[in-house]
This record gives sequence, structure tokens and C-alpha cells, in this order.
Amino acid sequence: MPEWFGQTYTPAQNNVIVISIVMIVLIGVIVLLYISDIYRLCPGWGAIRRFDADGTEDMRIRQVIIHEHARKLQDHRLITEHDKSYGSLGRPTWGVCQSPNQSRVPILHPELGHVTLHEGFAETQKMREHCEWWAKDEIYFMAQKGVAPPTTVL
Repeated sequence: MPEWFGQTYTPAQNNVIVISIVMIVLIGVIVLLYISDIYRLCPGWGAIRRFDADGTEDMRIRQVIIHEHARKLQDHRLITEHDKSYGSLGRPTWGVCQSPNQSRVPILHPELGHVTLHEGFAETQKMREHCEWWAKDEIYFMAQKGVAPPTTVL
């Protein structure tokens, strides 16, 4: 029976004690390496201090110009997508029924401030009124045709 510090242990307990001591020593070595920064002496460790090729100031300026151009293109794409989408869905999944002559014009409303006016929307409304599959306000169209809705009975 193995003996540690004046006490006897079973072989399974002895194995656990040995593994615990090895683990504590390993953690101590790792902490020592981290505190002393010795790990930086290894070739693959540490911060990159020098790159494969040093660029010139002209190259840096060209990269900044390209980055700004890409950012402007991204902003422009987001603005145009925002104008053409409906809510968070993007393109409508139920289809589109609108006039090709429709355009959006920003105006300054005296009470509401900056708003967007949809020119040609009356034509779109007429198209939607005569469209077979476009959803309609049934009560409004029934009243226009002179048809009364059914009465509700409890």
C-alpha cells in the first residue's frame, strides 16, 4: 500500500494523488511561462512585429482611398435597397402590383416635416383595384358595389 505523509492509501487513491501533483506542477509551469514572457521566444508565439513586405506611404494612401470608395458603395447600396424594400422582408413575397411610373419625391410637410410623396400612386391604386389576386379592403369594395355584408348573429 502506498504511503503519503504518514497515511496509507489504496492504489486508486495513489493514482489520483500522482495525477493531481502532475497537474498542479503543469499549471505552475504554465503560469511561470506566462508571467516571465518566455513563451515569446518560441518562433510561432507573440505579436507580429514585421510583415512580409513593408509598404510605402503612397500605398497606404491608395489603400485608404480604396477603403473609402468601398464604404461609399456599401452605403449607397444600403440606401437603394432600403428604398425598394418593404419592412424587414426585402422584396415582397406576395408579389408586386404597382405602376411603373411611380416615383418617390422627398418634400417638406408643414406639420410632419420631411416626408416622401409617392407620385403616381393613384395609378397604382387603380391597378390594384382591377387586379384579381391583389388583397383588397373587402368592406370598402362591397359598399362601392352596393352589397351589404352579412349580419352577425349571436
